[in-house]
Amino acid sequence: MKAWACLVLLAVSLPAHARSVRITVLHTNDIHGWIMPRAAGTYGADPGRPIGGAAALAAYVKKVRGPKLLLDSGDWFQGTPEGTIRAGGSVVDVFNAVGYDALTVGNHEFDNGLPALQGLVQAARAPVVCSNVYGADGARSSLFQPGIIKEVGGVKVGIFGLLTGNMKNLSFPDNIAGLTFRRGVDEAKDAVAALRAQGATVVIALSHQGLEPPGAAGLEGDRFLAEHVAGIDLIVGGHTHTALKQGARDPVHGTLIVQAGTELLRVGVVGLEVDSRTGRVVKSSARLADLWPDQTGSDPALAKVVAGLNREVSAAYDVVLATAGAALTRNRDGESALGDWMTDCERRWAGADLAVQNGGSIRADIPAGPVTLRRLFEVMPFDNRVVKLVMKGKDVRSVLDHGVGLARMAQISGAEVSYRRRAPEGRRLTQAKVAGRELVDESTYTVATVDFLVKGGDDFTAFAAAQSADFTKTMLRDLLRDCALERPSIQPPPASRLVPAGD
Repeated sequence: MKAWACLVLLAVSLPAHARSVRITVLHTNDIHGWIMPRAAGTYGADPGRPIGGAAALAAYVKKVRGPKLLLDSGDWFQGTPEGTIRAGGSVVDVFNAVGYDALTVGNHEFDNGLPALQGLVQAARAPVVCSNVYGADGARSSLFQPGIIKEVGGVKVGIFGLLTGNMKNLSFPDNIAGLTFRRGVDEAKDAVAALRAQGATVVIALSHQGLEPPGAAGLEGDRFLAEHVAGIDLIVGGHTHTALKQGARDPVHGTLIVQAGTELLRVGVVGLEVDSRTGRVVKSSARLADLWPDQTGSDPALAKVVAGLNREVSAAYDVVLATAGAALTRNRDGESALGDWMTDCERRWAGADLAVQNGGSIRADIPAGPVTLRRLFEVMPFDNRVVKLVMKGKDVRSVLDHGVGLARMAQISGAEVSYRRRAPEGRRLTQAKVAGRELVDESTYTVATVDFLVKGGDDFTAFAAAQSADFTKTMLRDLLRDCALERPSIQPPPASRLVPAGD
């Protein structure tokens, strides 16, 4: 049996004499280790008001009456110190305590390698479903169940999972060695047919493929899935951290697509009205519920678990290292103060001409004020290590050209680049200087970056042409800690290294 991550919700009129069953589907995605509450900051009118976390989620779930499901669409950990305890086992413990009914995996579940992921799947009480991951032998990976059927309120609900097929650009090759990630839309068609054949009258897809923009050409995310696969009532999505307040409905099949943002600030709430005679969905709705503990309450048992995890890491991670004189923020579409500071630290440490950092790996801002190790962990939660390379100028040019075209623009130090972001690959740079001089194709330069990129992450291929590569044992996060300790008054560097030159 194959399985995927969608659920088709058919909006048809309900005859007056028919009786219906209401199933509530509660869903989360991209928790990234945020199992504890924290100050709302800019999220609400009161920056100090606590929001989010597993204890608030558990309290909310308990208050929902009637038939219900609790589902998650992947990226469980990798974002907070608490989330990385036992390679993500701490989050699985929370899933078990809250009582999830089914889970799928995201790309970050592979970050510690397949043996670690196998341990998480075995520890999870809820079935982990994913139908498009195959082994070297051509058989579906035995790590996951392709799909399940669960009876809810007398209704047979089929649930299957899908993972993004872009894993080669999202994970270290060693972490996914021997695996292939097949096209989601093809696996979904088979999954729906298999679940329906086994008696499922409602089908839900747990998808970690992402929600593409409307009308996006060439992207096969949840919109594409809903349009091209009939028979899915609901797609519970993840990966793009999209907060869909009322969901999105496919006009072709009526499939409802939902996603709850990220970091467990909210829980998604879907109402499915199911005809009790046919078991078919006749009406559906979606909303998001903010997890304010002062409104939802806080489950005492989960609060105790989370507090214990917090104590386990706080002594090391809540130490103040430096002070930021102004906020250092990210910018997915250009140069950022945070990217400048990070790459400056990296370049100085390596003694390199140039430093390059992918923007997608920078996961949090640094607000003005005290800077703790916890904050630096949130900025760089990945265990990426620094690599020192020697490269020809023409290959450096290729790296820079590719970096300005990424969805989250690469950040640099030691260079000044003028670019046209929408120009074709290889023609995006209008000018490039290193150390104040024009980049020369046949000259040699030293470059500092991280192992993820050198091994082809984010589709950086030019690093493979380096004349030499020194894979150090220093994690970028540790380098940033040392940089903060050495220069504890952090100020945003002057901006001028990434300059747009039009479209």
